[in-house]
Amino acid sequence: MQNYLLLLCAGIALIVVGLSLRKSSVSSSVYLTVLAVITSFWSLAYLLYNLQLFHFSKNLFVSLNYLLSAASASALLIFALVYSHRSRWVSRVTIFFLSLEPLITQILFWNDSTKDLFFVLKTPSSTFISLNSGFWANLNAVYVYSLEIASLLLIMDIFSGKPFSFWLRASSLVGGAFAPLFFRLFDHVNQANLDMLNHSIYGYSLALVGFSIGLYWQRLFEIAPVKCEMVVNVMSDGWMLLDINGNVIDVNPAAEKIVGIPRHRLYGNPVRSILPDWPDISNVAGGGKELEMRRSIRTQESWRYLNVRLSNLIDENGVSFGQLIIWRDITDRKLVEEARQQARDEMFVLLNAISNAASHSMTLEDFLSESIYQIIYPFQSQAVAIFLSDDRNESHEVNGRLRLSAHFGLVPDHASDIESFSTQAWIFDEVMRTRQPMIIGNSQSDIQLPSILSNAELANLVILPLLTQAGENSHVLGVLLLGRKEGEAYSQDEVIRLITIAEQIANLVDSDRRRQLAIALSEREKLMRDMHDSVSQKLYGLVTLTEAAQAGLEAGSKVVPSQVLAKIGENARQAVKEMRLFLYQMQPVDFEEGGLVSALHHRLGAVEGRADIQARFMPDEGITISKEKEIALYYIAQEALNNILKHAHANSVSVKLRQTRKSVILEVKDNGDGFDLKDVDPSGIGLQNIKSRTSQINGKLKILTKPGAGTTIKVVVPRDTTSKQRKNGRKYEKDSHPGS
Repeated sequence: MQNYLLLLCAGIALIVVGLSLRKSSVSSSVYLTVLAVITSFWSLAYLLYNLQLFHFSKNLFVSLNYLLSAASASALLIFALVYSHRSRWVSRVTIFFLSLEPLITQILFWNDSTKDLFFVLKTPSSTFISLNSGFWANLNAVYVYSLEIASLLLIMDIFSGKPFSFWLRASSLVGGAFAPLFFRLFDHVNQANLDMLNHSIYGYSLALVGFSIGLYWQRLFEIAPVKCEMVVNVMSDGWMLLDINGNVIDVNPAAEKIVGIPRHRLYGNPVRSILPDWPDISNVAGGGKELEMRRSIRTQESWRYLNVRLSNLIDENGVSFGQLIIWRDITDRKLVEEARQQARDEMFVLLNAISNAASHSMTLEDFLSESIYQIIYPFQSQAVAIFLSDDRNESHEVNGRLRLSAHFGLVPDHASDIESFSTQAWIFDEVMRTRQPMIIGNSQSDIQLPSILSNAELANLVILPLLTQAGENSHVLGVLLLGRKEGEAYSQDEVIRLITIAEQIANLVDSDRRRQLAIALSEREKLMRDMHDSVSQKLYGLVTLTEAAQAGLEAGSKVVPSQVLAKIGENARQAVKEMRLFLYQMQPVDFEEGGLVSALHHRLGAVEGRADIQARFMPDEGITISKEKEIALYYIAQEALNNILKHAHANSVSVKLRQTRKSVILEVKDNGDGFDLKDVDPSGIGLQNIKSRTSQINGKLKILTKPGAGTTIKVVVPRDTTSKQRKNGRKYEKDSHPGS
């Protein structure tokens, strides 16, 4: 019967080995495997000795019994330590000390001089192997007992304080830990009636059964319980317990590290004496108040940021029995927040710089070039290029051609090659089709890249679509390309920031295109209106007058040819005047060369001088005035001259530009029909424009006119006293005739 039980024990141990190997990723399962291997070897050793299949001497068998008994107890203890989350106690030092006693036992047992002294047979039966005979035998028994008792206490401790239902689930685990101790006690109580079998082997077999049921069937591997005290000791937050008088009665290792005082110096001392540099805690501790604050402390390495909370501890009767201080280290979170804030500030500055570039740049190319200079350094790039689709593509189709609008860092030869580039190249087509950025690493070896980029010696590329707005109304204007010749690939954080920058650039480019389109449409409408109101009307009048004269002649009416031809000639000359004015207005005005004097001289020569009007321009020498006032005075003079040309029927006009100590005076005078100021249409645009521009430059306007006596328009503008003045250095004769 005994042999069958031993065979059963060996079989149980081998089954547990197989089950444990399936959970080899769990550390406690590994040590359970070790325990099962030792138990199976112990059972087979007994079985072979009983069956006499191999010749075992008694001394060898007793030696194995000592060794395997201690090894099983040691394996049980290590399993309990690991399962109870005390793995830090299991080290090479622990293994060394656990191996020390069995090693000494073997040395003493096999030494003839010490064997009789430390291992003495006291039982009457010569066939019974007594493990507690002699001093060292008894010491060995105490050692094994201690390991088994410690294992039981460790496993029971991790389940203490848990719900009763959990205790029921863990009963097989606790029972398994108690089984070896129970059978060892049974052997020692019934020594006289036992054969030479050490019944502890049955206890370890039952322990394997109980552990297997608890760990594999009850799934206690997955929900291994953890003691609250253990959590407190390993938590990263500092934990300090105060009594009702503000004295420290418990701390965890994290609190020791934060306070900088060892545990033995903290117990029983008032918190006021321990934390003199923390007046907030010192004043509140012991007073029953709640406190929450943030503090920073200086360590040897760097600054640490802490979130401190002091809470009252209340028992079930509502009576305060102490306070709890918790220090939470928020250094990492603080550093992350600061890094994010810094990134947000940098992005704000960068986006603001790009917006300023858009408002101050004269052309789109200038804006794009300035934007490139703003982004090339923050993103550590050696090449940046902006490709835009044809702005005439109003349908915003993806297919088409891209134009290199601005770049930095590209080889000039290559740049000239890609001034017009097809979006069918897979990198551009993919980015514009998916509207997602593309990161390309080690582009030198990417055979799918176009040669114009692969030859640019760029190791890493990122290509982003220039998307306007967001959602369904967005469209792609082109792509933004950045490249690095060395270093790491572009990170996701950099790509996210570049997406925001690309959207900003795209929106500004789209706004510029819309503004240019609106200006073009406005100018087109104005030209159409001017053509209709001036030249078209005069030509229509010519046609009407000619047809009326022809009809009169055919009807035999008395038509005086000279009168008809005079009217036709007058209308034709007026049409020519207005056509010249119309053509002149289509030309841009250049104030950079010669300033106001040159612009007025050119106007009188191009329009009035070719319209049979005697034009005289009389400017003073060395007139100094700001560019803003130059432009305003020019358009005031132009508006006055336009009215003379269209309505005054004048054949002489003079323009005077004089300068006094405090002001600049513009005077435009004609010998035309004149008008009554009371009869002026208030909705008229001409005089309204003159008044508005005069008001914008803080000038004074005076109009002198009456029917049949011509018109004089006089504008007085205060001179500038700042460095923004401009000097008209050109000198003209006062009585010059530009048209002659």
